[in-house]
Amino acid sequence: MENKTIIKLWKGNEMRPSTFKKSVLATNIALLMSGAMSVSAMAAEAEAVNTDNIEKIEVRGIRASQQANLNAKRFSDGTVDAITAEDIGKFPDKNVAESLQRIPGVTIQRQFGEGAGVSIRGAGQDLTLTTLNGQNVASTGWFVLEPAKRSFNYELLPSELVGDLEVYKSSQADIAEGGVGGTVIVNTRKPLDMDSLSFYGSIEGQYQSDSEETDPQFSGLASWKNDSETFGVLVSGVLQERSLQRQGNEAFWEWGAGPVAFEQERERSALTATFQYAPTDELNFVFNAMDMQMKANNTNYALWLTQADTSWGGGVTEEWLGQTTDADGNITNQGTQVKGPLNVAYWQARPREATMKSQVFDLKMEYAGNGYDFSAQIGDTTSSGGTDFEMVVDDGTGGTPIPGGSYDFTGGGQTWDTNGFDMATYDPGSLTMGTGSNFNRTPKTDDETYAQADIKFDVDWGVIDSVKTGIKYAKHNTTSRKFEYEQDANFDTRISTADIGAGTIDVGAGDYQIAKFDPEALKAWARSSITGEHEDLGSYSEIEEDNYAAYVMANFSGDGIRGNFGVRYAGTNASSTYYVEGKKTSTDADYAEWLPSLNVAFDLADDVIMRASAARVMARPQYVDMYVNPNVLGANDDTPNNQYWVTGNIGLKPFVANQIDLGIEWYFNSDSLVSAALFMKDVKNFVTISEYHATSDEIDFPLPPDEAANGWTVQEKNNGKSALIQGLELQYQQDYGNGFGSVVNYTYTDTETDADTFTDGNPFLSDSSKHSYNLTGYFENELFQVRLAYNWRSEYMLRESGSYGNRLHEDYGSLDLSATWHVTENIDIKLDGNNLLEESSKQFGNNQNPTSYSGFVEGFPLYEYEMARRITLGASFRF
Repeated sequence: MENKTIIKLWKGNEMRPSTFKKSVLATNIALLMSGAMSVSAMAAEAEAVNTDNIEKIEVRGIRASQQANLNAKRFSDGTVDAITAEDIGKFPDKNVAESLQRIPGVTIQRQFGEGAGVSIRGAGQDLTLTTLNGQNVASTGWFVLEPAKRSFNYELLPSELVGDLEVYKSSQADIAEGGVGGTVIVNTRKPLDMDSLSFYGSIEGQYQSDSEETDPQFSGLASWKNDSETFGVLVSGVLQERSLQRQGNEAFWEWGAGPVAFEQERERSALTATFQYAPTDELNFVFNAMDMQMKANNTNYALWLTQADTSWGGGVTEEWLGQTTDADGNITNQGTQVKGPLNVAYWQARPREATMKSQVFDLKMEYAGNGYDFSAQIGDTTSSGGTDFEMVVDDGTGGTPIPGGSYDFTGGGQTWDTNGFDMATYDPGSLTMGTGSNFNRTPKTDDETYAQADIKFDVDWGVIDSVKTGIKYAKHNTTSRKFEYEQDANFDTRISTADIGAGTIDVGAGDYQIAKFDPEALKAWARSSITGEHEDLGSYSEIEEDNYAAYVMANFSGDGIRGNFGVRYAGTNASSTYYVEGKKTSTDADYAEWLPSLNVAFDLADDVIMRASAARVMARPQYVDMYVNPNVLGANDDTPNNQYWVTGNIGLKPFVANQIDLGIEWYFNSDSLVSAALFMKDVKNFVTISEYHATSDEIDFPLPPDEAANGWTVQEKNNGKSALIQGLELQYQQDYGNGFGSVVNYTYTDTETDADTFTDGNPFLSDSSKHSYNLTGYFENELFQVRLAYNWRSEYMLRESGSYGNRLHEDYGSLDLSATWHVTENIDIKLDGNNLLEESSKQFGNNQNPTSYSGFVEGFPLYEYEMARRITLGASFRF
């Protein structure tokens, strides 16, 4: 028999032929053979030949991943992009969110230097649905100011556990509702898809330029299946430590500003176990158990440099920003101070202990009958987290004067002349501890139990070849609570700094240092005073939901055409529980929506596809916006006149959008693509915040006398305006041969809404950049692979209730590097670099309405943070 050559893609550790599927994990064998033979014919020939005479050419590495990504996109019925791990432990980035930004139309936020929130096509991160194996993952944040949202927490999910990602930009009836911008489906691995006795392990060290610490990470995976390939077990785990710092400048105007630092010790772990049982070719069971945890103790440090030229002070402002006058020279809008004298230096720290835990237990059954496919899935996911301990310590002097000192914010940043006052050596001598509501813990929980059943029937109704229908029910509960510590009446709330000094800490966007005092010693001192605790019932917030959905969808195909159409019915019964004058009460609401969808793909030629889709989509409002009880912000801090009384609304309607897409794709070879897509979304029911002033007599909440004189800023949440999102995506991907290739994409997004949709008066949506692009180049051969990627996005609005407010984030770009040396067939050395240029995060006031004496005046430099360079070096092995 003559020798045969079979070209195969490397998928995980397996080296055996697998059934062709139109999914992310399907290999692109047909494309690699240039259409010369069908997959079924190729498999038949492979079985007929003597395997001893077969030469196997393994296509692995970046090229294999890119081919799988293109294959998933090409054979989908809708507008779908994919990211595939080229091998176990070889996801393109250490952070899943940072991989998603390589996809056209996707942008991310990096609150603490690592990818977190994901926005798709300008709709904002709150309108992106992310699922794990098709289902929700309960999530709570560790950060004390992080509100309760539906967003997936990417900080918890290590990339080592991910097999692939699917990003659906169009909708279809069998996909869960919730993605107005788009839907991200994270898929994990299954043991029967892998070779038996597959093992993977890695050890890495990550250096971060701000903390100048190198932290370890360990990961491992083992997979086994029996000889008959009917039962398999996969276990994996990741352990990681990270010493995180973030330096920056913050302004709370009019009062003061200063150089600040955030320091955190992260300990993250993720453990998974997957059991798969397939007693016959028709029946398959998969059980997934996952435990993800992060310990996130952190401390904020600041040296506040207050103004001497406040409206209640006596200093004279040298320069104003945003001041306007009439024709006679009379001031019509005072604007805000940007250059003037300093008053005092005020040292402050907030030591905290925080955790975040999520668990998933999921069982799925699939059965392929005669002319039908049935699946059922049940599961439970729980999460707990929040801040387990928080305290604040303030300057014991009450503020040390800085005679002759001045500030100058006219250059687009915050600078100070302290006239000989040395920030680095300043020691207040003593610190005073905040008590009452400033000494607390704020736990959060999030739980969901779900059940889903789907059945697809093969039919012969003309072009319609199958009909799929299904139902889903989920019961969800989320809580936010606050407990204040009770203290010994004889406890001295003042502590000397003499015995708790810990050197200095880098602060500010610039070369600044201030004194550091041991946070562990401060926490131990504070704990010694605790005699008990009581719950602040006014802060109790609970949302309980019954979410349900049913759908029917038809799949069709014909000569040069394929697609699907259907309708999904989704609804919610919601209840908000809270306390009024110590009595527990609740308020209910409900809604439901019909969500039709259509996806069509036309084969204009063998290698050219045109796509069109139309759908109505929805996303439920965020939990924090549904809390009926007030969220009290700024009432007991050290910043005057920043008291916010924020009330939610259980009756908020879901976000609803009518959307259309039109695209064309040219696959000019098996590794290459040129595509363009137009998209439009008409989104209704944005949550708007109405804002007004209330006196302390009008709101029954205790305030210090000086704060009571200022009263409250009341923010109430309601459904408001609609918005139009429209844009263009362009993508070019090519393998040039000889190991070189590139991926280039660009997205233009224009969002339009009424000027009064948001309190800042800007008629465009949050998290939406008008321009974004990704430039990636790579090279690989048998020994090395290198990838260099630059992602950039133009300016965008960040919007939060409370004192941090609405501000404009300046354009941001990140240069990332990934390089691998294949030492042997089983051992790799890998080097990763993130944010190599150390791009900083700059945020400016951007109010279009007159806001005198406020840092939210357009162009005022509110916040600036230095973002660290991260370098990871490690070794991995597999066999």
